[in-house]
Amino acid sequence: MQNSLPYLDILIFGVIAVFLIFRLKNILGTKTGYDSSGAEKDNKSSNIIPLKPVEKNEKYNLISNDLDKIKEIDQSFNADEFLSGSRTFFKMVLESFTNDNLEKVQNFIKPSVLESFKNAIDDRNKEEETLTIDLKSIDKNEILSHKITKTLIKINVIFESRQIITLMDKNDKLIEGDQEKEIVVKDEWVFERKIKNENPNWSLIETKSL
Repeated sequence: MQNSLPYLDILIFGVIAVFLIFRLKNILGTKTGYDSSGAEKDNKSSNIIPLKPVEKNEKYNLISNDLDKIKEIDQSFNADEFLSGSRTFFKMVLESFTNDNLEKVQNFIKPSVLESFKNAIDDRNKEEETLTIDLKSIDKNEILSHKITKTLIKINVIFESRQIITLMDKNDKLIEGDQEKEIVVKDEWVFERKIKNENPNWSLIETKSL
């Protein structure tokens, strides 16, 4: 990986997995500052995944514990490029999920995660619901940990973002969310790449809320 593009593609594929894992009925990630008391609640909530690249790198943190071990295996690995790619991928997955079109990212997501993502979209369409996500900022994006085996490299990344998320029914009535209030969404994504593989792309294989 001599430039950020490979990481961008890899991370983009990974992001999709996150959406896939979370079911349509729940909002992705841990949410704070979210008050839906003014809206009619319904268990039919669609997954919501936000992400928007931020220009200033200083807004992102990097935990570089033993990252040199990855460098020993893959001399082209660059943590800053990896994180930059993960942010871009996060945004792409979010857009793909809300637009009901996974073509741009489907090749970079673990099959089981992709299937879950498709099911969430199908469920939302059956209910004629409309999901909107307005990503306001990404306040934290850092490497939490990594694991190296004989065949694989896995990297856990934290995303903390501020979003405005709403879910509307077929009559444009608010089911969940608040059109005026931001919520904080915290997630941990796991990206994976095979060591002895000419393909430099990473795949998103697992996600969880924090």
